[in-house]
Amino acid sequence: MAPAEVPFPVFPAVAAVHQPLSRPAARVEVSGKHHIVPGIIGEMTSTGLESLARTAYEAHRGAHPDSLPPWEDVTEPEQHAWRAAVSAVAGQTGVTLADAEPVPVQSLMVQAGDQRHSFEKDFTAGRQGALARGDDYASNNHARFQIAHGLWYVKDLGSTNGTWLNGRRIHAAQRLKKGDKIKIGHTVVTVVSA
Repeated sequence: MAPAEVPFPVFPAVAAVHQPLSRPAARVEVSGKHHIVPGIIGEMTSTGLESLARTAYEAHRGAHPDSLPPWEDVTEPEQHAWRAAVSAVAGQTGVTLADAEPVPVQSLMVQAGDQRHSFEKDFTAGRQGALARGDDYASNNHARFQIAHGLWYVKDLGSTNGTWLNGRRIHAAQRLKKGDKIKIGHTVVTVVSA
């Protein structure tokens, strides 16, 4: 009996890597090293994975055209996160790129007034928290800075006056990059490095 194929809408980037369920393990190159990856997708190359990651990111970017840079301007850790996500979604059971090559923790350095602060894990800012400010216009727990897949994000915690990123009020977590200005109450926090 011939192996059954999974019903699958065929998109150009996906058609190149869609294979029958019975395909053998794939040999995937990650940062110059070859890994044997068992699963649904057989013979997936790093080029195919890169193409899928780029396609997925650009589709996501299409929903947020004003807030996300093109693929070429995305940091390597973020591209790595997208490749890890598509490798998992593609069905490479047992090993994903995230398993093969962990994303290093990136510290966040910010400047508030004349003081610089460095963080390596999630924290809150406001009148309380790891980045406490004596600002009457800030809520006690105003904003959360969090790291995901090696990238830093800021989100408002339901503050009275809102959290602003580069002059725009945010309503969901936003990725941070060097030079960003986050306004919490009347306090402006500048990202020195992320």
